Amino acid sequence: MNSETFIVNVKCRENSTWQGKVTWAQKSKTKYFRSTLELIKMLNGALDNAEASDELLEDELQESL
Repeated sequence: MNSETFIVNVKCRENSTWQGKVTWAQKSKTKYFRSTLELIKMLNGALDNAEASDELLEDELQESL
């Protein structure tokens, strides 16, 4: 599994949670989040997708050999 880099920019804190934006550095994708839970779910989803992509690439490489 490759390491991934996320840049989290917290704009404000309201209702005891964070609001802001997160940027996935390797893919140059930015999304806004309205709560800490939403941020964690975004990060988890991105890592799951990155891991699945890595596994698919490895499978394709092994099949071609």
